[in-house]
Amino acid sequence: KYGTMGGATLFGMNYLQSITPRLAIGGEGMYVGVSQNFMSNYTIKYTMPITLDEKGDTESIKKQEQNGPSLENPSSTMCLNFNTGAGSLSMNYKRIVTPNRVTLGAELTIPFQDLSKPTVLIGAEFRLLKSKINVCVDGGGRIQSVVEAKLGMGQAPTIQFSGEVDHWNNVLRFGYGLNIDG
Repeated sequence: KYGTMGGATLFGMNYLQSITPRLAIGGEGMYVGVSQNFMSNYTIKYTMPITLDEKGDTESIKKQEQNGPSLENPSSTMCLNFNTGAGSLSMNYKRIVTPNRVTLGAELTIPFQDLSKPTVLIGAEFRLLKSKINVCVDGGGRIQSVVEAKLGMGQAPTIQFSGEVDHWNNVLRFGYGLNIDG
């Protein structure tokens, strides 16, 4: 990739290599000419398939081992990301409980400037027939939620409602939106 930012040259590249069907390692770098600064990120991603199906059948496990991870089957993904520019390490966990229905996730970010201030997020996504609900809770007790619903079939308009409650800072926010696809 290349381009300009602030009238200066900008170069970027990224690469992600699968080491095994479950393990991938990669990195990303960007050079900003105006500040002559190089920023980079390094990532390790590991995907774990489910261990047993509903019947306790191990035959499906053998098929998954041969074919590798699939988006159609429940799985867990762990990702470790080291950001040199921000000086932070983040660990992410995603669990597909029911494909295209229920997904759970967690994130822990540790800034190297102040190791006593890590942040943690726990979230869930629930997909229904014509709607989607996202919920996130952070380590400070802030709760965020988004509800999105289609108002018809096909490329129908979508209505969105969002809310945030932060009891520690006495903040309550509410928003709404309408998306009309063209």
